[in-house]
Amino acid sequence: MQKVLYIIAFFACASCSKDPAIFSLDNLNNNAIGCFGHAGMGSRSIYPVNSFESLESCLNRGADGTEMDVQVTKDSVLVIYHNQNLSAATSCSGRIKEMNWSEISECKMNSNLFNTIDVISFDEFISKIPNPHTHTFTLDCKLWIDDFNADNSAYFKFFARTLINTIDKHNLNQNVFIENPDIGFLLTAKEMRDDLKLFYLAENFEGGLEQTIKWGFYGISMHHTQLTAEQVKTAHNNNLRVTLFGVLSEKENYSAVEKSPDFMQTDDIVYLLKIFGKYKKGNGYFYSMTD
Repeated sequence: MQKVLYIIAFFACASCSKDPAIFSLDNLNNNAIGCFGHAGMGSRSIYPVNSFESLESCLNRGADGTEMDVQVTKDSVLVIYHNQNLSAATSCSGRIKEMNWSEISECKMNSNLFNTIDVISFDEFISKIPNPHTHTFTLDCKLWIDDFNADNSAYFKFFARTLINTIDKHNLNQNVFIENPDIGFLLTAKEMRDDLKLFYLAENFEGGLEQTIKWGFYGISMHHTQLTAEQVKTAHNNNLRVTLFGVLSEKENYSAVEKSPDFMQTDDIVYLLKIFGKYKKGNGYFYSMTD
């Protein structure tokens, strides 16, 4: 790896006055940080997380990609949604894994400002955005296992098969990261397709590093407060990509960048994009409200 000196300007306040900073980035992503939104524009946006409006808004502002939560219906449709029950964040109720897509397709996301935002499938999302192959999408797979002591291998295969079929349908194999904390699920996906870019979602670095190396996963995902710059470098020395998440504020964005991860999932994507001069201002009233 070769260190590259980046001299950049970032915006430190609401008035966007420039404050010069210097970062020396050293990672496996061409010494650049992939800037991803958390479930689109993040939890502080006017748009519901995981909604098309939030995901599209994130990409339109210049993000390299976005993280999103996905689940699988009984009839093998990949749905973009986080919670275990639809009642937690939509007009519907029930568990996605126990329903067909036809029972979900008319559900609306809960929102204080909008009443017409749909729950969407990954197929719909890809079909609506221009040039999807210019972005990278992290799919945080929500398995919602009821009994971790049971044999879940059949469900793992079902979920992984749906993922692979959907990725192949849109020719997105090079554009998708798959993220999950269950080693069994990741190994199932790896056995079905060896070239998937699998990220182990780890709670601690030492154990996460050991498992990621042992099973040959593509990278490791961790909360940005749970590892140091030195640990990020250790992962890189083992040819592992590092994704940091849980980045909520301007200060946390800045702190995470200094650790030289390969990718960041942030709830303040606007600020992160401004750090690297990637920001593209959106048009319209609602766009300006989210800046």
